[in-house]
Amino acid sequence: MSGGRLICDPPELDWSQPSGPRASDYGDVYFSAEDGLEETRAVFLAGCDLPAAWAGRSLYTVGELGFGTGLNALALWQMWREHRPAGGWLHFVSVEKHPLSRDEAGRAFAAWPGLKALSDQLLAQWPPRLKGPHRMVFAQDRFTITVFHDEAEAALAQMDAIMDAWFLDGFAPARNEAMWSQDVLDHVGRLSGPGARIGTFTVAGAVRRGLQAAGFAVSKQPGFGRKRERLEAVYQGTSEREAAADLRPIAILGAGIAGASLAYAAGRRGREVMIIDPAGIAGGASSAPAGMLTPRLEKADRPHVRATLGAFAYARRLYQDLPGFYPTGAVRKLNHEKDEARYGAIADLMDTDIHIDGDRLCMDEAGWFVPATLVRALIADVPVLPIRPQGEFCVIDARGYQAAHADISPSAGQVAVFDAEPPVQPITWGHYACPTPDGQLLLGATHIKGDQPGSAKEAEQAFRQDALDVLPELAAGLATDSVSGWSGVRASTPDRLPVAGRWSSEATDWVLSGLGSRGFAHAPLLAEHILSQICGEPSPLERAGADALAPDRFELRRQRRGG
Repeated sequence: MSGGRLICDPPELDWSQPSGPRASDYGDVYFSAEDGLEETRAVFLAGCDLPAAWAGRSLYTVGELGFGTGLNALALWQMWREHRPAGGWLHFVSVEKHPLSRDEAGRAFAAWPGLKALSDQLLAQWPPRLKGPHRMVFAQDRFTITVFHDEAEAALAQMDAIMDAWFLDGFAPARNEAMWSQDVLDHVGRLSGPGARIGTFTVAGAVRRGLQAAGFAVSKQPGFGRKRERLEAVYQGTSEREAAADLRPIAILGAGIAGASLAYAAGRRGREVMIIDPAGIAGGASSAPAGMLTPRLEKADRPHVRATLGAFAYARRLYQDLPGFYPTGAVRKLNHEKDEARYGAIADLMDTDIHIDGDRLCMDEAGWFVPATLVRALIADVPVLPIRPQGEFCVIDARGYQAAHADISPSAGQVAVFDAEPPVQPITWGHYACPTPDGQLLLGATHIKGDQPGSAKEAEQAFRQDALDVLPELAAGLATDSVSGWSGVRASTPDRLPVAGRWSSEATDWVLSGLGSRGFAHAPLLAEHILSQICGEPSPLERAGADALAPDRFELRRQRRGG
């Protein structure tokens, strides 16, 4: 990772043939012109002995090189629907260097109307071209897709998973050597569990020898259509680690957005879960009248940037079907040349969803939300108790600064609500202006170190003056004093990044905290990461991203400085 663009380059597609798209830059097709779906079933599904191989399994994981149009994912999903073991969950973890757009994928899927019920669901969650992993969860079928947007070798090096099967479906080795290098195949071996199976269309000698060197027993099998042969392989080695799951009931400390996101992720997996919070649902920083959902933007391709941008995209997809979220987009007012240079450079690194329009940075996927409404939707029927229950529980601390950890500290803040016309789109410029559910105008927010928010009157005056300086047309509507306000305390960290994971490598408890003012943007994916670890599943974060957010990172830094 470096300072390069934060998005992957799109594919160069040739749609001139009725059989489907062709990658002009690789000189190869995405699927067989004879019957792409039947080829997938023959080469990959049957080649990996599916569905027999997952019989009786509570968790099964398939890795793939070359997500392409997503056809293999749909075929696998369809088979899983028809032959899923009771209580089973299927993870599909793939890699794609040149992601298709949603419209391009939809055009390709039109060739298989029998898959439309599934392809429509996949398109509804289709991820942006941002680099790094993107998780899509289809809980009704207990099926998860995680696509890493990156070069194959770089993506595999960042995966934290144990695969039971692999679909090796990159473009032909002669046209895409990097996808079939020995380093890539060695990573395939490293990520494989004992007996993991491989299905692939190629029988190239270099691939056969590379798989053998990576620990696989290889055999040629009859090919599909005009292809005389295909390849199957079985991993003969052992795994670096075991995907051990903690099956204890889950107790979550705190009923704000962190706790709600954890409860939601646990509930989708059918785990027994309860929340402990004497204050009840949506207290603290999750009780504000309204808030903005915007991405954290930095001018760099770094692990924590990929993690937080991926988290925003995941939250946006999750909230689009929940009450309390308003997908209006949002803008950042650029107040001086330094602002324009910084955010102009960021926009150049991003997709078209973030772009400059005059003196504004437009964030089309942003919006505003009602915190308590979203929290309650995520918690649903999970019990919220005032006292800690007795017995053996897997405990996750989501209370924030109340946790006994020196690197998580309180940051107080408040907002003011005025009986004035709000902007159609939330506006931020350091402070922010946002609608409320009652059609009023919210101005916020202060950030004061400690747990005392300070004078509400002084905060209101500061908001009013700041709006007058930056947005005089909006401030002109503030003829009267505020009609209401809110104050609360956020959990913050020294580097302004969340903490998510085990308290330490020796600890048995977990934490999701330090979310600051972006809890609603970051909590859902980080909760998914923690539950994936607890349940022995593939993580939705890169290994470097998980390390950048690990709770013990501050202590490790102190030890390095001391050494």
